[in-house]
Amino acid sequence: MCFLFLLSKLTFSLSTFEGLSLCIQLGKEFIGVEDFVEQLGLEQHNLNTDTLKVALTNTLPVNTQTVFDAVTNHAAPAAANGYTAGGEDVTNTWSESGGTATLAGSDITYTASGGNLGPFRYMVLYNDTNATDMLVAYYDHGSEVTLADGESFVFDVLTNLFTLA
Repeated sequence: MCFLFLLSKLTFSLSTFEGLSLCIQLGKEFIGVEDFVEQLGLEQHNLNTDTLKVALTNTLPVNTQTVFDAVTNHAAPAAANGYTAGGEDVTNTWSESGGTATLAGSDITYTASGGNLGPFRYMVLYNDTNATDMLVAYYDHGSEVTLADGESFVFDVLTNLFTLA
C-alpha cells in the first residue's frame, strides 16, 4: 500500500512507517507520522467528514508524536497578524475510484496583516475533529520563515493531499 502526498512537483522519495510504504512527492520532505496508519485502521479518522487543519510551528515535530499540541510540542506563532490559532482548514474531501482513494484539499494562503507573522518552519497536518487532535503528517520548509506585513506564504496542495491504493 502506498500513501502519495502531493504538495509540489519537484522530488520523489520513499519512507516506511508501520510496514507500509509512504510515497512522498513534493519539493521538500513531507513526513507521515507513524501513528496515523494505525489510527486510520482503528477508525479514529473519517477523512470524508473530519476537519483536517494545517498549523504553523517553528518547533520540529517528532515522527513518533501522536497528537497536535500548539503549546508544548508544536508551538505556533501568536494568533495575530493574519494567523488563526490552531491553523487553517484544508477543506478536505475523500473519494474513491477504481480501488484508489484520494484525499483532496484546498490551498491555504497565510498573509501577514498588521505586523509580522512567524517565525515558522514546519506545517503540521492534523485531525481537528478528533478529540485529541491526532497528527497526520508534517512538512519541513527547510528554513525558518517570518512574513513581513503584507507578505504571503502558500501551502500548495496541488491535486490532492494523498492517495491510498
